[in-house]
Formats: sequence, structure tokens, C-alpha cells
Amino acid sequence: MEDTLQIEEIETLEARFPEGLDALFPDDEVPEELMAQLEEKDFSLELDFYDPEQQEDKLWQARTGLNEETLCGAIETIIFMSDRPVSLEKIRKLIDEDLPLRVVHDALTKLMDGYEVPNHGIRLVEVAEGYQYRTKATYSKYVQDLFKVNSLVLTPTALEVLAIIAYKQPVSKIEVDKIRGVDSGHIVRGLMDKRLVKVAGRSDEMGRPVLYGTTPEFLEVFNLADLSQLPPEHEVEEMSKTNTAKMSDIKNLVHAGDKEKFMFDEMEELEELTESIKSIASDTDFVKSLNKADKKKKEGNTEGEEPARSAFDLLEEYVNAQIIINENRASIDSELMTAVTDPQIIRDLTAGPFNVPEEDEFLDEEFEMIDLETGEPIKDEDDEVLGEDLLKVNDNEEAELSAALDEAFERLTGESLEEVDDALKEELGLSQKNIEDKEDQLEAKTHEIIDKADDLDIDLSFLGNVEVEANTEDKDQN
Repeated sequence: MEDTLQIEEIETLEARFPEGLDALFPDDEVPEELMAQLEEKDFSLELDFYDPEQQEDKLWQARTGLNEETLCGAIETIIFMSDRPVSLEKIRKLIDEDLPLRVVHDALTKLMDGYEVPNHGIRLVEVAEGYQYRTKATYSKYVQDLFKVNSLVLTPTALEVLAIIAYKQPVSKIEVDKIRGVDSGHIVRGLMDKRLVKVAGRSDEMGRPVLYGTTPEFLEVFNLADLSQLPPEHEVEEMSKTNTAKMSDIKNLVHAGDKEKFMFDEMEELEELTESIKSIASDTDFVKSLNKADKKKKEGNTEGEEPARSAFDLLEEYVNAQIIINENRASIDSELMTAVTDPQIIRDLTAGPFNVPEEDEFLDEEFEMIDLETGEPIKDEDDEVLGEDLLKVNDNEEAELSAALDEAFERLTGESLEEVDDALKEELGLSQKNIEDKEDQLEAKTHEIIDKADDLDIDLSFLGNVEVEANTEDKDQN
């Protein structure tokens, strides 16, 4: 067989001869050129089949169900819904913990490039060790009135202390004071209140002073991805020296420059200032009214003259007059028409207070409300009030109340009321028999008194009646 056999022919032969090349070349005389072609073919097949990045991409796509395009949408949603910068690790954890960071970074780069076109008003930026959507400065004026955000104002002194902490962190207040030459405690506290500085630990020096450092909010305010984006210290020194003029430069400018810029008449300038000051109106309507009131108060009020008003009264009158004037001007300039509703037929006369007749109008006549749709009079339905008959007398109420009281007394004391009465009578030495004997003696004594009174023509018979009534009451109580 010739050496110029092609790869395709070898593949056909391999299919026909599963034993391999040994069946074709039993004497191990495989041509070298053919072996080189076969090795190159096998190696290329192996490269196409095993590519680590391609295998990795296929795995995360199979796990998440996303591809390169939809992954950008998922990352965009996560960053958009977060009010703080989202780190690269957090994005990967939310989508797939085994997602390669290079894939996430490539998707973020693609999103950032897509928002940098002019037809987008926001951009995706890397800030505070994360990613966040921010408004482009060009379009900020269109939304500054939509959100009333208090601007962060820092004095030059606060910026100086913040710069020292940012470049020297972690740094103690003692070192900051040593650099500045003055106490900086209140400024550091103010920066902490603005959440730009935080406590970063304690020093190992004597007294273990508190160390301070910057916060993630510091990176957000100054639009920094991390602290490494701060300008180097040598650049800061060069920037501080820029635009700082020397005395020699100023001297050359005065002598060799345009002298007319430095030539002016002081008296002429003073006259112009005087005229401009005189043109300013020193009196207003309110000030004039106030002066008149003070003058009246000093001169005194004559009879029948309006008393002098206080400054507060004049101020209140002036403010009310200004409010009325402003309202009138606004009503004149307004182009709004008065809202007029279309007339409608009133179906139910009792629905509103407009057509209800006054009570004094039909005192002598019977008035009936008529339904306009049916023409029938509207009858007021009597409200049925359900309640208890308070006048109904319960015959057993007194007995039930007495029994309930006895039961409550027994629960409280552990003894019945009858037992307490018997014990009290025994303590007083009053048994039922003794009581009856004493009652009989009292009755006999009463009759004896009545008889003796009769002999003397004195009527004391009412004592017997009282005795009878008393006995009746005692029986009722028993």
C-alpha cells in the first residue's frame, strides 16, 4: 500500500479493520509520514474536545440556565435593586457560587460599556469595592428638584482632617493633632456623625488610644472604587504648590505688566459707592408705619384718637396686606376656569340637605315625601328598638338576691349566715327560748301599763299596736 494514503482512507480502513493498523501493516512498517498525520489528527481532536474554559462555561450555563446575554440581565437586576454598591463576590454568590469570576467581570465590563453611549442617563461604576448605578453628571440638574437630598458640606478644616485620616489610617487623634498643631477632637466627631470616619481599633502604644479610619460611605461620596485610587501623596504636594504665586512674580507683573489695571482714582470710586448707597431706599411702608406709631406714643393720644399700635400689630397688618396683594395677583394671572358641574336631577330628596323643607314652613300641614320615580309617598319605617322591659317585676328577684348574698358570704368567710347568727346569740346568751320569755314579759308589762293608764283616763292603747307591728316585722325577718 502506498505512503500517500489520506486520513479519510485510513478512517475507512479502521472502520473495516477494527484490529487497527497491525492488520494493515503486520511487519510494523507503518510509514512515518502517515504516523505523523495520524498523531496530528488525534491531537487536534483532543484540543477541540477538551478546552477548560469552554467546559467551565458549559457547566455554569447548565447549572443556572443562563447564557452570556441573560447573565448580563441578571447582574443588572441585582445591582439595580440594591441601594448600596454590590461586590463581585456577592453577585457571584447570588447567581451561582461556582460561577467563574472572569465571567462575572466580563459581563460587568459589557454592561459598563453599554451605558456609556449618549442615549443613557445613568452609568454603571465601580465604587466602594462594588458596583452601583449612578446618574451622569450631565443630567443631574433634571432630577435635583425631584429628590430633596441634603448636600454634604465639609469645611476646609474638616477636609484637612479627613485627608490626614484617609492617607494615614489607621491613625489616632494624637497623631492628627500633632500634624495639624491644634486639637481636632470635635472635627473627628463631626466626621463620624457624617459617617465618613469610623473607629478602626486601638493602638498598642501607651494608653491604647483609639485609631480612626475611613468608611465605605467615604468611598461612595468621593466616587472611589477603593483606597488605592486616592492620589499619591507626592501628587497632592504638587497640586498644593500649583497656582501658588511668588512675590517675584507679583513684582514683575506690577512693573512689567499692564499698569492701567492697577491705576484707579480712589476718590472716584468712593463717589460711585456713595451714589449707589444713596440710591438704596432706606424706608419701606412698614418702617414708615412703625415710625408714625412711635411718634404717636411719644406725643400721647388725644381724646377720640385711635391709640398707638405696637410694632407687632403693625407687622401683622403689613404681612396680612402683603398676603392679600399676592393672592390677588395670583388670581389675576391665573388662567384656570371655575369648575362647573352639569345639573342633575335629584332622585332622592332625602339624600342631601338642599331640598329638605324647613321645619317652620309646614307646621300646620302634614308633609309627605314623594318618590319622583314611582310617585308614591315615602314612608318612614319605624325603627324597632329591642330592649329589656325594665318595668317588669320579678317575684323571685328578692329571694334570689338574698340567696346569692348568703352564698357569697359563705364563700368569703367559710361559714353560713345562720351559723354566724346562732354563734352570736350564744355569745350574747340569747337563746330562742330566752327571747320568747322576754317578749312575753314585755307584753305583760305593756298591758299592765295600758290598764293603769285607763284608770287615770289616759289612752295608751297605741303601745299595744306598736308591739303588734314589731312582732309582725320580727316574724317577717325570721
